[in-house]
Amino acid sequence: MTSIHTLNQIIADAASAPSAHNTQPWSPRMIGDGEAVELRVARTRTLPASDPTGRDTLFGLGAWLEAFSVSAAAHRVDFDVELLPALADPEAIVHARSDEPVLRIQLRRAPDDGADGQGSGTPNENASPSGSASGTGAHEHGTAVHTPGSRSAAAGGAAPASSAGPDSDRQLLASRKTVRSDLAPAKGLVIELASSLPDWLRLVPVDADDLRHFSSLGTADTLRDPAVARELAHWLRLHPTHPRYHVDGLNDRVLGLPAVASRLVSPFTRNRRLREAAVRIVTPVGELWRRALLEVPVSAAGEDAPAAATAFVLVADSKLLDLGSGAEVTRVLNSPLGLPPERVLEAGQALMRLWLMATARGAAFAPASEIIDSSLAQGELRYRLGLSRRDVPLFVTRVGAARDPNPPRAPRR
Repeated sequence: MTSIHTLNQIIADAASAPSAHNTQPWSPRMIGDGEAVELRVARTRTLPASDPTGRDTLFGLGAWLEAFSVSAAAHRVDFDVELLPALADPEAIVHARSDEPVLRIQLRRAPDDGADGQGSGTPNENASPSGSASGTGAHEHGTAVHTPGSRSAAAGGAAPASSAGPDSDRQLLASRKTVRSDLAPAKGLVIELASSLPDWLRLVPVDADDLRHFSSLGTADTLRDPAVARELAHWLRLHPTHPRYHVDGLNDRVLGLPAVASRLVSPFTRNRRLREAAVRIVTPVGELWRRALLEVPVSAAGEDAPAAATAFVLVADSKLLDLGSGAEVTRVLNSPLGLPPERVLEAGQALMRLWLMATARGAAFAPASEIIDSSLAQGELRYRLGLSRRDVPLFVTRVGAARDPNPPRAPRR
């Protein structure tokens, strides 16, 4: 049986996972004396306005599960994962109104053969929302035994996040970098990252100028929605006097705001009347900005050379997934996510592996989630990259070496 102390350490490590607006939507609960962990979506920690499909929440949960796996491997703890029906329930994922767990992690005793036991628990290629998945990284006669999608052998049987072992991977969790400043190119990194993905996920390079345009369009299009503007303001902590400045959300240091600007803007994020006044100003500005950006022509099917790429889109190819047939496939493709929720969870795990691989190379990510959040910006992105209806863009980011070797890190609760 895993000790309570060890399990608490693993759960604390898992909390280093990335999430949209640094909402940290996970709510793990220890069951019994450490024999299991149930994961729920934390109330008030989802983004119903800017993430109405639940994609960002599922991505965050997947990243949390992968981080849990990395830490479990370092502590020689094996486990099985059971995906529960609430994973497909919008009341649980989008609105966090359900107290039902979305997955259950059953801890197993690590092998006592002196081998390098590595916990896994990534849902396998055939997992369903109500099914179970098991994983192990225990060695058998010197050969690692892996299941598809395990942390120690990234989904599809590729290499682990780093080659230095579980303890090194755990250290990467603490050094993972997210930046909003300039990044120096990391030649060949996109190709290296792409090699670790399962066959149904791929990285599509994006031209830097295209990315700036799509990011601006996505920002303008989302800010014109008052509900999205309020939601963003709710998660901003722009001055140390904010009661949650050191807990969650996006603070001035992480955003790189000058002290004078953060001090001036901070009251508009904390005072309800001032916030509503700001929303009434921002939304028409967003509309005007959006109209201006729509005048910029976008041509089809252009992309960077992968070796020189400084940004990419994580794309799921639903043609390579078994989605059933007939009406069943149509229902999935026409759903808000465009994929089964367990696949989005798995993509979140894969993204976390990419992030740790980039960290091992000294690189950082600068996400541009506003592109996916905006149906308009996403549509132009799809057109530009020549993506088909069965291609589902899930995540957009710049990637490269951070100019600041120690960029500010979003707080953790």
